[in-house]
Amino acid sequence: MTVSSTNRKAGPFAGNGVTTAFPFAFRMINADDLLAVTLVTATGVETDLQQGVDYTAVLNPDQDGDPGGTLTMLSPLAVGTQLVITSDVELTQDTVLTNQGGFYPD
Repeated sequence: MTVSSTNRKAGPFAGNGVTTAFPFAFRMINADDLLAVTLVTATGVETDLQQGVDYTAVLNPDQDGDPGGTLTMLSPLAVGTQLVITSDVELTQDTVLTNQGGFYPD
């Protein structure tokens, strides 16, 4: 049996000093679970952004049929800066697969 995985990352988006809206296409239940990180390419300094302080996020209404949404920065992403949008939800596997019966996991 295969376990599907989903890429939960958008970007990196390069700042141009004008653009404020950045799309993402992975499924989210709550916009508060987004993690947005900027990187200043010249210095390598990364900064975690905060929703309501640095950006707002709007999810598409149908996350099953049209996953994702738009992250809108409150000020344009500066030239020389990159933005990555991902999920802040911890990856877990709640199901325990044991070596019983006819199923022998590796």
